[in-house]
Amino acid sequence: MYGNSKNLLKVAIVMMVCIFIFLPAAEAHVLIVSDSNNYNEASKIAKTLKNKGYHVLWIYGKNATTKNIIKGMYKADAVIYEGHGGYESGNYDQNGGTASPPFALIGSDGFVWGVGSQMSMGLGQKTFKAPFKKNIPVILLHACFSDGWVENKEVANPTATVYNFARMFTGAGANYYATGWSGAEIIYDFLGGATSFADANNKNFEKITKSTSYNGTLVWRNEHGIAAFVGDWNGKFPTAAQTTPYNDAAAEKWYDSNVAGNVFGNVDWDIIKTNVYSSWNYLYVTFKVNLEHFLRLLSKYSSVVTKNP
Repeated sequence: MYGNSKNLLKVAIVMMVCIFIFLPAAEAHVLIVSDSNNYNEASKIAKTLKNKGYHVLWIYGKNATTKNIIKGMYKADAVIYEGHGGYESGNYDQNGGTASPPFALIGSDGFVWGVGSQMSMGLGQKTFKAPFKKNIPVILLHACFSDGWVENKEVANPTATVYNFARMFTGAGANYYATGWSGAEIIYDFLGGATSFADANNKNFEKITKSTSYNGTLVWRNEHGIAAFVGDWNGKFPTAAQTTPYNDAAAEKWYDSNVAGNVFGNVDWDIIKTNVYSSWNYLYVTFKVNLEHFLRLLSKYSSVVTKNP
């Protein structure tokens, strides 16, 4: 009887091992988002990652819609964003003054706003936590405000600006790195063997050595530095073996449940339409407001408090 029990235990252990071995890997990919102005650099990053065996989802230009950006974050093991950083009209003087949140990623058709530690697509839209995995690297390249700079001017409150821009990512457990330097050096440091953000930082042209505590969080940024970090220096970049193909069907299902729709329920939300386009070194945003419909909604849903980012 004892021998039979022992054999059954062995069989059970073997079956458990087999189950764990043959379980399919969870979604895990590297998301790259870029606008047309950064096509060449983003293309090089995507090609390098793919050549090293990474599963990459690269969306750029007109395909980089707000929906595709958010869906692309679903279960991502790394996020690389190379595009514009947005702000709310009136919250920055465009001349090195104080910058106030909210800040945003800019898609081809609108904005992904940071609302505290969450995200939103704008007035009347749901807030949600970024759907990528915890402890992943989120790397922003050349995005205004993300590192405390806008074009060639440093904002008056760079530490607070970095903290507030980073929150939509760090609030979901990411390690945030932003830089204005060209070349995406931090990524190639990881691909060249850097074992952590600390190791990659030591290899960088600009090594970040100074930190400031802001709202209980350490914001790492040199005085007038062009790179910034918020998170755990022990954080890593995923290996190629950790990544799997992007699962669009699963991402669509998550999006429909958590992002689609608005806080007013089944209402025709035709209040604000935006158009985002760039010309030379300037980004233009146009707004068309249906004021009559907006006032009707405010009257009907006066108990709902929202802020237009």
